[in-house]
Amino acid sequence: MLISYKELKYLNLFLGRQVELEIPTDLGKSKRKVKIDGDFLIIDEKKVNINIKIVDNTVYYIDNNELKPVEIFSQKTNRLYKLVPTKDWPTVTISSTPMHKVSFSSPKQDTKAKLRALGEIKGKALDTCMGAGYTATLLSKKCDVDVFEIDKNMIDIAKFNPYSKELFEDKIKVNNKDIFEEIKKIKDNTYDVIIHDPPTFKYAPMLYSSEFYTELKRVLKPHGKLYHYTPRPNVKSGRDFPKEVEKRLEKFFINIEFHEDAQGFTTQNP
Repeated sequence: MLISYKELKYLNLFLGRQVELEIPTDLGKSKRKVKIDGDFLIIDEKKVNINIKIVDNTVYYIDNNELKPVEIFSQKTNRLYKLVPTKDWPTVTISSTPMHKVSFSSPKQDTKAKLRALGEIKGKALDTCMGAGYTATLLSKKCDVDVFEIDKNMIDIAKFNPYSKELFEDKIKVNNKDIFEEIKKIKDNTYDVIIHDPPTFKYAPMLYSSEFYTELKRVLKPHGKLYHYTPRPNVKSGRDFPKEVEKRLEKFFINIEFHEDAQGFTTQNP
C-alpha cells in the first residue's frame, strides 16, 4: 500500500487526537479507512509513526511499521530513482529528471498520445524501452507485448507502482536486457507494431543509430507501424534534433509523420 505526501500532510493535521478517517491510497487506486492515535496511523493492523518530516513529491510505503520513500539509489549507475505523484499516473524521476512531460502534460496524456498517433493497433508489439511501463500496459489491451528494459532499477520501481501492475501479467513479457543487443536475436518480421521511446540521445546514442534502425526495420512486418519518440536536446541553441531523426528514418521507412502532441514520429515499413 502506498501513501503520497499529500495524504500524509492531511493526516498530520490530526496528530495528537483519536479520529477515524478515509483517505485515498495507492495513488488514487483505492480508499482506506484509517485511525489516528496520537502520533500514529493505524491501518491494516499496523501502527505507524507519521510524525515525521514529510518530503514533497514523494510516495511512501510501509515497511516494518515504518514509512519509507519509494526510491532506489543505485551504486552501479550513481542515480536516484524515485516514484513521484502527478495529476494522474505517477512518473519516475532519475536523479530529479522526470521521465514524462509533467510541466505541460501528464504521464497518462503522454502515453495515450503516442498510441493515438499510431491509429489502429493489433497483433504483436515490441516496446523497446519500458520506462514506467505505461505504453506496454496500454498496448497489452490490444496486443501481445515484448518489452525491454536495460535498467533493473526501473523494473524494481515499477513493481511498487499500482499503475504498472499489469506489466507483470500474462500478455506482457518483460525482459531485463539491452534491446540494442537483444534485437539482433529476434526473427525477421516478428512485430506488427513497435514503440521506440528511448532515453535522450546523451544516454543512449546507439538507439538513434542507423545500425539500430536497420534492426527495427528487419523485425517489423511489411506495412507494420513504428512510433519513434524524439527528444529535443540543445533546442535553445538552434539544434533541430527531430529533423535529424527524420532524415535517418527516411532511409528505412515510409509515411513519416511528426505528431506534436506525442512528440514523435509515426512511420511504416514498406
